[in-house]
Amino acid sequence: MPDSSQQAFDFIIRGGMVVTSRCTRVMDVGIREGKIQALEFHLSAPANQEIDATGRLVFPGFIDAHTHMGIPIKTTSSADDFSSGSMAAAFGGVTTIVDFTVQATGQSLMDSLEERLSRANGKSYVDFHIHVNITDQPERWLPQIPEIIRRGFRSFKTFSTYREAGMMVTWSQFRTIMEAVSAAGGLVMLHAEENTLVEAATHKHLEAGQLEPIYHARSRPASAEARAIEQAARIAEELQAPLYIVHLSSADGLKVALTAKQRGVRLFIETCPQYLLLDESAYQEKNGHYFITTPPLRTRLDQQALWQAISNNQVDVVGTDHCPFTRAQKEMGNRKFHLTPNGLPGVETLFPLLYTYGVRTGRITLQQLVHLLGINPARIFGLDHRKGDIGVGLDADLVIWNPEETTWITGKHQHGRADWSPYEGMAIAGKLEWVFLRGKVLIHQDQFMASTPEGHLIPARSATP
Repeated sequence: MPDSSQQAFDFIIRGGMVVTSRCTRVMDVGIREGKIQALEFHLSAPANQEIDATGRLVFPGFIDAHTHMGIPIKTTSSADDFSSGSMAAAFGGVTTIVDFTVQATGQSLMDSLEERLSRANGKSYVDFHIHVNITDQPERWLPQIPEIIRRGFRSFKTFSTYREAGMMVTWSQFRTIMEAVSAAGGLVMLHAEENTLVEAATHKHLEAGQLEPIYHARSRPASAEARAIEQAARIAEELQAPLYIVHLSSADGLKVALTAKQRGVRLFIETCPQYLLLDESAYQEKNGHYFITTPPLRTRLDQQALWQAISNNQVDVVGTDHCPFTRAQKEMGNRKFHLTPNGLPGVETLFPLLYTYGVRTGRITLQQLVHLLGINPARIFGLDHRKGDIGVGLDADLVIWNPEETTWITGKHQHGRADWSPYEGMAIAGKLEWVFLRGKVLIHQDQFMASTPEGHLIPARSATP
């Protein structure tokens, strides 16, 4: 039987600084049949193609654990579908996206999942997974949860706000959902804003005729986030169930979450680049309504608290909440905060921003970056049997990055359907040179190499986080 170590590889990436969960060092990476088959200082076996990665960083393909492709918001839908959004993801080094179902009124959880899968299958250029939203008649559909988890979908998102949109669950319903999901081995996610505070503040500003973009931030105060996290964490603690807080935005919310973690609650924290790099002063700019997203942008003090928590390994995941709208869509609300579609583009800039303003500023290490964008989301959502790291047997999802280049973000050169970027003009310390998905080249320099969408659904493994 031939020695597999001497069989020809499809690719060998030679001499790059390979960043894994364990170390950063110069190694060769051997790819065969879509998998990483070897990781050594020097590979002597031949290859069909060799790539000289000297002076480059080689990362695992990144995971954006929070995207919204083509979902209804107010009177429109987010601009990217799975095709355009996954292309944008690839140009940012993201090789796996995790999106969400949209549960219509009267629709079962299973039917909402099937509908979402039909929108992604055969359309996505990168691999994908799906979180299941529970927004309508949860008690009616909870019996479907064990079967959904057996099919490989074990994360379920709830909302403690958006009552007017028919998405909110009460705290009593939240407890019932968490009991059912936890008993079946799943994970509950929460959009954490206390609705009573949000509605009261919103009503006050609308009554006063305060409709400018800054009142979006005023209508959804940090105290609402903190109070919802506190309530959810108490329920999770009583039930001894895991809880995942999506897009945490504030120092107040962070303090409550960390206190719960210290008490032993299995609580996972996700934040987003917009809460690390943008602040509420953006709402005072000429086109401040473009920046309306939920939760809203906060203060620079909130930014500092979140960066410190990331540095301290207290934040588990950085995702984007990618929910893009064009400039024309942002104008649909006549610049009034309560009518403007809320969401920002972000999947293409996730890694470049975290590398530039996290690693290169000394706030985090390369290992921490890989944990935030790969290892942690893969582990939490059950994708780590294939994704999130560079290791023998894992999918050959790889990103080769030239750290010596300098590039700049501009909406004109982004690859999604949003025709602007909230990070316009920001410098990036590096340039993407190669992206591999399961051993196939997706990106080479600035060229998109895939002729058809070949992204696969990646079901979760069965074990809970």
